[in-house]
Amino acid sequence: MRDIRVAAAQFEHHDGDKAYNLSRVHDLTREAVNNGAEIVCFHELCVPAYTWIQTMSPGELAAIAEPVPDGPSVRELIRIARDHSTIVMAGLLEAEGERFYNCYVTVGPGGYIAKFRKLHPFINPHLSPGEGYNVIDLLGCKVGFLICYDNNLVENPRMTTLLGAEIIIAPHVTGCLPSN
Repeated sequence: MRDIRVAAAQFEHHDGDKAYNLSRVHDLTREAVNNGAEIVCFHELCVPAYTWIQTMSPGELAAIAEPVPDGPSVRELIRIARDHSTIVMAGLLEAEGERFYNCYVTVGPGGYIAKFRKLHPFINPHLSPGEGYNVIDLLGCKVGFLICYDNNLVENPRMTTLLGAEIIIAPHVTGCLPSN
């Protein structure tokens, strides 16, 4: 495994304001790359925002969820990655059929790379759990993913490591309130 410079970037998101939140992803990606980052990692559900989805109905979730990889937010994240010649990782709400997922996507200058769905979502009863672990080859390393609470259950990091992960990306949102 080679050394990789990874930036952890977090910002105070605006509930439901994807344009604003993606503009922050753009600005912080530029800053991170200017400081030598090869990968820029953002927090879980940074695109739509996190806490405000707590009481949403399936219809309300459907209004903000997107398909992955073909949704507009993934396209914008790819544009940001291309603009800055880097890898960008960010959280969004994925829609697949009638199901919704707390999803973390990885994109680069060449386009969409991978997604991971949170295994233990609990903020909203209408979110579905992910089906498994994901380890990808990225910049010469094996990279795995676990979102927030997934890391609290020792079996998840263990399984991700047994699948070959040398690095585990672990985006979180903790202690935040809806931005109103």
